[in-house]
Amino acid sequence: MSASDKEFSKFCLENTEGNFVEWLRNRSSTSWEKMVYHRFTIDVEKNTIPEDVFKKYLQLEHNFVRSAITIFAYALAKAMAIDDQNRLISILSALGNEQDDYFQKTFASMGVKEKELSEFKLDGKARLLRDGAIKIAQTGSLLEILTTMLAAEWMYLTWCERARDGHMMGPAKEWVELHLTPDFRQQVSWLTNRVNELGAKAPLDLQEVCAQHFRNMLDWEIDFHHHPYLQYRQYSEYSKLY
Repeated sequence: MSASDKEFSKFCLENTEGNFVEWLRNRSSTSWEKMVYHRFTIDVEKNTIPEDVFKKYLQLEHNFVRSAITIFAYALAKAMAIDDQNRLISILSALGNEQDDYFQKTFASMGVKEKELSEFKLDGKARLLRDGAIKIAQTGSLLEILTTMLAAEWMYLTWCERARDGHMMGPAKEWVELHLTPDFRQQVSWLTNRVNELGAKAPLDLQEVCAQHFRNMLDWEIDFHHHPYLQYRQYSEYSKLY
């Protein structure tokens, strides 16, 4: 059995200070590295992101934020502890306010009209992220939902922390900074703690399901971040890199 296939209990025997979220990342190490060092993250860090690619990416993200609100609303409906409910309400508020403020300001500066946003549709593999995560939210437990969103948000915090020392400018710099605020860090910390607490006590079959969700979310994120490049012929060589 390879290191990436070990059950959580065996992982803990060999890693005495290991925890559930570290086990999840270990089980998805290849996907994690591909996403954290995706061309998009490197281009943002080095300020080499083409403007049309970043514009398309933000339109994709703006669309997905609506889905994230739905996903966390399902988590809120399934949460029984008042502390969990309060935190999830806070997350929903941030998605509906702080991120929306950024999108409105940035789209205005890019000349993106409201009609264009309202008519924008996810297509191709970019839809996998939305459809897959919403299905988990609809049918899964609270642990499954939090695990899925942890994969995305922990990944984002990780690459944004690396990129903060890069040569970013303008909306891309502000996008990174949005994912380094104290509130966002607290959100990732809460997700990490709750997934650790719930995951460590979960039965083996649920732990394995969570590991699959974590990996799937990263793979969907990879396809999602590919998509803005593949929309433009001048970046067609990008498809040969993966």
